[in-house]
Amino acid sequence: MKNYEPVRGTQDYLPKQMQQRQFIANTIEEVYSQNGFLKIKTPIIEDLDLMLGSDGGDNIKLMFKILKRGDKLDLSKPNQSIKDVSDLALRYDLTVPLARFYANNQNFLPMPFKAFQLDEAFRADRPQKGRLRQFTQCDIDILGDKTINAEIELLVCAGQALTSLGFKDFVFKINNRKILNQIIIQNGFNKNQCEHICVILDKYDKIGFEGVQSEMILNNFDPSCTNSLIQTIIDIKENGIQALTKYVEENEHLNNLKTIINTVNELSNNLYSVCFDISIIRGQGYYTDCVFEVYLDGYNGACGGGGRYDNMIGKITKQDCPAVGFSLGFERLFGIISENDVCLFNRKKVALIYTPNDNFVDVKRYADSLKKDYDVSILPKSNNLGHQLQVLKENCFSSFVIFGNNEITELY
Repeated sequence: MKNYEPVRGTQDYLPKQMQQRQFIANTIEEVYSQNGFLKIKTPIIEDLDLMLGSDGGDNIKLMFKILKRGDKLDLSKPNQSIKDVSDLALRYDLTVPLARFYANNQNFLPMPFKAFQLDEAFRADRPQKGRLRQFTQCDIDILGDKTINAEIELLVCAGQALTSLGFKDFVFKINNRKILNQIIIQNGFNKNQCEHICVILDKYDKIGFEGVQSEMILNNFDPSCTNSLIQTIIDIKENGIQALTKYVEENEHLNNLKTIINTVNELSNNLYSVCFDISIIRGQGYYTDCVFEVYLDGYNGACGGGGRYDNMIGKITKQDCPAVGFSLGFERLFGIISENDVCLFNRKKVALIYTPNDNFVDVKRYADSLKKDYDVSILPKSNNLGHQLQVLKENCFSSFVIFGNNEITELY
């Protein structure tokens, strides 16, 4: 028996689901555009060397690599490396392609450059709820602004997008990688170990502090330093930003962190909030300063995240360019809306039902007359009209009309 299921980690989407997905995308795009962000598009395929050198943390391990083509591919040679057989990769996020895009097109772009992308990315991840191998990301980025105004603008814009989708009382959690690195070093580790430790600490929400401690010891980090670091982070997590002053003197990074939190909270109109959380790490190594994630009420896990990545573009162009971005988790937003069976419309859909005895020219003209107020689908009448109407209802049709009767009847 043939299997017609999509490849594991990918999905088919029914018309109602596409209606929901399109509504989410249109709403987010409208908010991004209203805030002055310019839409761009990049290819789904990027150079493998670029992706491998992107400091993408564990995402590098999840990258789909593309075999060389034609005569360039020779699988007969022994002991070949990945680069021997592969030269391209599917993008695992939209941030690295944005950096390459900017390096290639910076002479044609305004500064600071405020970009947004709604597009697909790919990771060879273990499929689970809210996590697919092919998924859509909704990114906003500001390139060329080194001030914390960029962080504030991104968080407020993302907050507006979520409230426009009907979400409320959500929380942005924010941390600062430079402050975290300082705490790591104060607990006896050296600077070169910070990135690896951050990758492990980022797993806290999945394995807890005991799991983090065990993994650090398995990676041959000093047990006494590890224990000291974990106890410090537990103290800060339990007691909030005030506890930081026990470990970090007042400095620019701490003041910036407090200013971002206070300013965004002031601009939120009490629709959402921002708070400090030392356990927000973000696993990617390219983050350099503030990092943040958003959590929706009643949903387990982050529904978006981002941070500042000031060094990525400079690695490509050899010229420093500050950058900060935020990505909404489109698939998780869609999952919440889909699970609540929300049927979203920009315009109402009406089904115009006709019989073989009707003149199709007249049917089509009547359909055209309805298009000012409705999206109209012309459909032949089924032998089981009740079942036909139920299926239409399940596919986001709001009403139907029988040609000749011309009385529009609501389906729900």
